[in-house]
Amino acid sequence: MNFIETAGAILLAVMTLIIVWQIIARFRIIHVISPWTEEVAMILLVWFGLTGAAIGIRKHLHIGVEFVTTLFPESVQKIMMIVVDILLACFSLFLLVKGGELAWALKDTQTPATLVSRGLVIYSAAPVAAFLMLIYSLELIVKQIAALGGKQE
Repeated sequence: MNFIETAGAILLAVMTLIIVWQIIARFRIIHVISPWTEEVAMILLVWFGLTGAAIGIRKHLHIGVEFVTTLFPESVQKIMMIVVDILLACFSLFLLVKGGELAWALKDTQTPATLVSRGLVIYSAAPVAAFLMLIYSLELIVKQIAALGGKQE
């Protein structure tokens, strides 16, 4: 398990604990008001979801149209996977740029309960995850091209 997967597991565990705390507090089992729980759980969900997308790309678990690719010979399938990964890299680059612009534009806005910067804490998840997706997509492209070239010799 690498660092990103470990971070994702920690995010999920903390989010689960916060949601359990929120449920207990909401139903007045312990009579404690916790206005921050919903915001923090939402922030963790955003980070968990986007880092999960990056992990999915690294492990080549992204959505693919398998029923179409299986109609072609194996050599064409490999080229199609390279094209898919190039498209993923292009999308990741777009998300990195536009997500960074959005995060920067919202850096001065705060969340109501926790008073943290929306741009720097919440929306920065998009460019961070996009950077990871871009790196992982490029890694897959290089590996697939190397494997494609190695089998033709």
